[in-house]
Amino acid sequence: MCSKTHGPMSYILRYDKHMPDTDDLSLIVLKGHLLIEEMLFDIRDKLLPHAEYLDSVNIGFNQLLHIIRSAIESKHDHKSWDLIIEFNRLRNKLIHNLEPPKLKILLTQLFNLYSETQPSDEIHFDKSREVELDTAEHLKHVVIDCMQFLLSVPSLCNK
Repeated sequence: MCSKTHGPMSYILRYDKHMPDTDDLSLIVLKGHLLIEEMLFDIRDKLLPHAEYLDSVNIGFNQLLHIIRSAIESKHDHKSWDLIIEFNRLRNKLIHNLEPPKLKILLTQLFNLYSETQPSDEIHFDKSREVELDTAEHLKHVVIDCMQFLLSVPSLCNK
């Protein structure tokens, strides 16, 4: 993604700066969600000629994602959107429940979807050993995949 304020390297640096070195799942999900949301806002600002009119509407993450998805010409049906939606679902469960019911099930669903999803159509990542990761590292890999996909959203440099 080419933005006046953020280039691909700046997103990597922001991930490195803000993603904590911890096994606290709630913190990893919260920070990852914020990083992804920041990218969605940057995409929105690049895609929509007058995105500022949406600022006062208080659009949530899910609505923002669907606005962007409907505004792009290609990759609108990419499986990575489902991964981002599932990650948002996990975030909502964690943020609104001290002890989320069925957390293991939610994580399993997310990790299964992650294992089936490639962030790029050009490069295939071998995810066969991901099951060996602990849950915290696995979540970080999900965030990285979501961010890699968003960096690949087309036509952002052409506006």
